[in-house]
Amino acid sequence: MELTTLKYFVTVAKELHFRRAAARLNITQAPLSAAIKKLEDELEVQLFERTSRTVKLTPAGTLFLTEAEAILQRTAAALNRMAELRSGSSGQLAIAYNETAFNTFLPQLLVMLRTRFSQIQFELREQETAEQLKNLRGGTIDIGFMRPYGFDMTGLEYRRIWQESYSLVMPQDHPLAARKTITTSDLAGESIILFARDVNPMIYDRITVLLSTENLPAPHFRQDARNKSSMLALAAAGFGAALLPESSTRELHSGLCSRQLEIPLPQVEIMAVWDPKRITGVLQKVLACLPL
Repeated sequence: MELTTLKYFVTVAKELHFRRAAARLNITQAPLSAAIKKLEDELEVQLFERTSRTVKLTPAGTLFLTEAEAILQRTAAALNRMAELRSGSSGQLAIAYNETAFNTFLPQLLVMLRTRFSQIQFELREQETAEQLKNLRGGTIDIGFMRPYGFDMTGLEYRRIWQESYSLVMPQDHPLAARKTITTSDLAGESIILFARDVNPMIYDRITVLLSTENLPAPHFRQDARNKSSMLALAAAGFGAALLPESSTRELHSGLCSRQLEIPLPQVEIMAVWDPKRITGVLQKVLACLPL
């Protein structure tokens, strides 16, 4: 059964006249009559009562008219949704993000996107970089906001959205709190709270090398925490000084302070990353809103 045949049937059912229906459909009467006869044979019911002067729907025809109209309406709605999806005016977008993105630019960006594209449904997932990259390549997310330092980005496109430096957070009575800035020699033998190494092994290893000084005792690096809130809590509890992005030091717990570092650590760079082979109309609109 074809949609064209359903359209033919509905038109005849509305007109109750084959010649007028054929004129509305811009076809001749013969193929219209043949299409209706084929439909009746397929359904094994008579849809119309025909005389030389009148055409009437049978009870089966009346019932089938309701179903046929519903099918055509659903089809038209589906085609309209697909057109909207291609244009990006509606649809769904799965967004993954890390903690730094959510603590800085992402809330404001989401407010703007939801205001501009009220018909788009945004699905949000907090994920670390490795999981985001896996899901981007697998097609289960559309765009990720991550720190891909040291990760393989082959086949993906990306744009830097955020950049900031590290600060060292510690209790106000910590020995290093008396210094205005912190050098690598200041950290000799100190307990330094870092993120867990498996979050990003390459940048963890790079940071630990840069925080150490030859001929001096190496810092003791703790990996107890996987997020910045936990790292701040450990610092407040006296487990050491926490290395955190500057954005995480804006509202510190009571009794904590932060100090700048005179150490050339890698910048905290958050990238928007996407798979160019999976760009939809919705994603195109979102990418156009990202800062260059």
